[in-house]
Amino acid sequence: AERGAVVVTVLAAAMPLAPLVAALVGFLLRGRRAAAVLAVAGTSVALLAAVVVALRFEDPISDAYRAADFVFLTVEFGVRVNGPATLMALAVGVVALAVQVYSVTYLRDDDRYPPYAAQVSLFAAAMMTVVVATDLVQMLIGWEVMGVCSYLLIGHDRRLPEAPRAAVKAFLVTRIGDVGFLLGVAVLGVNAGTFRIDDVLAHDYTNGQLTAACLLLLAGVAGKSAQFPLHTWLPDAMAGPTPISALIHAATMVAAGVYVVFRLYPLFQAAPAALAVLGVMAAVTILLGALSATAQDDLKRVLAWSTVSQIGYLTGALAVGSPAAALFHLLTHAAFKALLFLAAGSVIH
Repeated sequence: AERGAVVVTVLAAAMPLAPLVAALVGFLLRGRRAAAVLAVAGTSVALLAAVVVALRFEDPISDAYRAADFVFLTVEFGVRVNGPATLMALAVGVVALAVQVYSVTYLRDDDRYPPYAAQVSLFAAAMMTVVVATDLVQMLIGWEVMGVCSYLLIGHDRRLPEAPRAAVKAFLVTRIGDVGFLLGVAVLGVNAGTFRIDDVLAHDYTNGQLTAACLLLLAGVAGKSAQFPLHTWLPDAMAGPTPISALIHAATMVAAGVYVVFRLYPLFQAAPAALAVLGVMAAVTILLGALSATAQDDLKRVLAWSTVSQIGYLTGALAVGSPAAALFHLLTHAAFKALLFLAAGSVIH
């Protein structure tokens, strides 16, 4: 049993590390073929590791090492694997691999394909880090790296005048939310005396501390998951390449906020005011996204507003106390929305 736990831990660590290594090496490459092989290989290893972990998974496993000490606070890096994490890792791996394979042909005439492929690998590594993180600071690092990668990928096509504007808008709007997210992490960690997620969930906070922390976290969730009032960046992000639309809008960036609330759900359950705010955000977002989609004449923008609305259903399920339903629809949405965007790219061509 102990040997099996070690194998699962190593494989779980490979999920973010394989695409990370592919990204770091990929930034040094200039050959298109080598960049494509490396990008697909790195994502394939991550997906294969996720599949094996899912097949071998029995009991939750957590392993970490001390990365840094700040006065009375310790930051740890490691992996924590449970049922929801393995499902999320599978979804991220499948979508990221599909995007990498699709991009090889979709961007066949693009001179900047090698850095693009490396950025997609780095994006996948960051999302996998959020999925398996044992520590809030480790989760925050993956969270912020995703934001930087989204900026680079949305603005990839420099021939489109709207692409740089959309990239800057996405970066600034999500950064506004991330200020709240950073403060929420600080409130939780400082009061618990640790950033380790299991210890944070077990700590006994006062009602005021918990409500404040959860509301601050929701600011980051609203930005990353394009929820009202920080939703406007998502439709404009359609200026990026179609595979990036599939990557951002399916199982990765917009799902990250939902997954973080899912991971920290015991805290939100103990802060009913935060869940009430989340419910109002979800209700407005569902209606706003659906109505806005009916007024679009661009195929990708219709799908983008659909994503805004569907993520609202996920946060709504969390708000009414059904995290299992939210996770289930997160996986179904990852499947159908990734396919819709990739199909839209073929239709547009």
